Amino acid sequence: MFMEHLERKLSDTAPEDLKPKLWKRYVDDILEVVKIGSVEKLTEFLNELDDSHNIKFTYEVEQGGQLPFLDLLLNRTENGGLKLQIYRKPTHTEKYLNFSSHHPIEHKLSVVRTLLERSQCLVTEIEDRKQEHFHVEEALQACGYPKWTFNKVRRQIESKRDKKTRQQRDSSQQKIVVIPYVENVSEAVAKITRKHSIPVAMKPYKTLKSVLVHPKDKQEKEDLTEYVYKVPCANCDKTYIGETGRKFGVRLQEHRTEVESKSGCTFTRSLRASSLTEHNKSALTDHATQATVIDREPERFIRWIKEAIHIRKEGQQAMNRDEGSYQLSHAYDCFLDTTSSCQLNRKN
Repeated sequence: MFMEHLERKLSDTAPEDLKPKLWKRYVDDILEVVKIGSVEKLTEFLNELDDSHNIKFTYEVEQGGQLPFLDLLLNRTENGGLKLQIYRKPTHTEKYLNFSSHHPIEHKLSVVRTLLERSQCLVTEIEDRKQEHFHVEEALQACGYPKWTFNKVRRQIESKRDKKTRQQRDSSQQKIVVIPYVENVSEAVAKITRKHSIPVAMKPYKTLKSVLVHPKDKQEKEDLTEYVYKVPCANCDKTYIGETGRKFGVRLQEHRTEVESKSGCTFTRSLRASSLTEHNKSALTDHATQATVIDREPERFIRWIKEAIHIRKEGQQAMNRDEGSYQLSHAYDCFLDTTSSCQLNRKN
C-alpha cells in the first residue's frame, strides 16, 4: 500500500522528462523504461518522495543489451525485439530437493515439473528452451534424479498441454484427503483409498520451518484453547485424559474446585458411605493433580478422536470412567499399543 502511495505521488509530481514510459513492479523489484541520461535524476527524485527517507531506491541499468528482472533475463534482439531467458544469480547453488530425501515421489517429480514448465512458459526462443532443459537435467542429476523422472514429467506436461481446458474446481468436487507422509506406509494407504475414488495428498509432518520458525509469541498454558490434556496423579500411577474447547486455565480451575469441594467436606457416617458409591463429575476429584497439554486441535470432532486415542494408549493407567466422546474402534489397538504387533493374513 505504501509503495502504491509513492507511485501515485511519482505520477502526480514528476517532471515530464523524468516520468518513466514503463513502470512494472513486483513487491520491491521495478522494471522501468526511461529516457537515456535520466536514470540518476529519476533515482534522486524517487529518494525524495518519502519524507521519512526510510525508502531507498537503487538502480541497475542494462549491460550489453541485457537486464535481469526477477527470474528472467531480458535481451534486446538485433531487429529491435525482446527475447526472454531464465536468469540465475551468480550466488545460485543449483541445490534442489535431493532425490534420496524423505519425501513422497510426487514432491520430487514436482521439482522437475516446476523447472521444466518455467522454461516452457517463459523462455521465448526454441534453442534457448532446449539449452535450459539441458541445464535443468544436469543440475537435477547432480541431486540424484534418474533419467526416468524427466521422461515421466515430459509425458505429463504433454498430456496436460493437449487438454483444451482444465477442470475447474467447484463446491461439488470431492475434497482431497491430506495425510502425513511416512515412507512406504503413506503410499500403501493412498493406493487403497484410490480404489474407492478417494483422492489423497501427502505432506511431510515435520519440516525445518515447523521446528525452527516460531513467529508468534508463546501463549501462557492457562490461555490455550482447543486442547487435549493429560493429568497424572501425584499419589498413584493413574492418569486422566480430557479435552476442552475453552481456555485451559478455566477447565483446570473447575477440576481444582471440584477436588477442593470434595476434600474439604466433613463427612458424617452416612455421607461417607454415600460418597464411596457416588460417581463424581470428574474422576479427578479423588486425585491430586498437575495438568499438561498433550495435543491441540481446533475442530471439536477431531479433538474427540484424539482424546479417545490418548485414552486408549494409556490403557490400564487411564482413570477415565469411559473412553471419551468418540467410540474408537478396537481395530486400531495394535497401532496404539506398543506392546502388541499387527499381523496381516493373505489368502492365496
